Amino acid sequence: MWRFLSKPQSVESVMRDKGLAKLGDNLVNLCYSLAKSQVLGEATGEKVKDRVLARAIRATPVYKKLGRRTDAGMAADAYEAIIAYLWLTEKTNIEDMVTLVVDNLEITSETSRKKESEIASHAFQVLLESLIHLLPKKD
Repeated sequence: MWRFLSKPQSVESVMRDKGLAKLGDNLVNLCYSLAKSQVLGEATGEKVKDRVLARAIRATPVYKKLGRRTDAGMAADAYEAIIAYLWLTEKTNIEDMVTLVVDNLEITSETSRKKESEIASHAFQVLLESLIHLLPKKD
């Protein structure tokens, strides 16, 4: 459907695609904003910090596909690129991603920022682990 999305791609090429990372950044922020709004019962807009996504991807097997140590920005970009790729190829949708994050986002308006970051990281780890099997098999 999307002409700019070349096929087939390897997991490694998806994770290193800067364009996908830019799209994924917006998708991740939207999903987190919707999930947090659902949990708290009021609309909120959030930007997910790189360190949250970096912690999430580093806890999954797909991180090994990057092939070397990466800083938080590169790890977060890889996470975001994966989310964009899976959404663009219609292997997942926003509602399903939000639901998975909501199910693992045990926060209140009283939760500290630090604790919220830890909880969000875990929620994004669970999300990625649930989607890994949908990534391209070609290496």
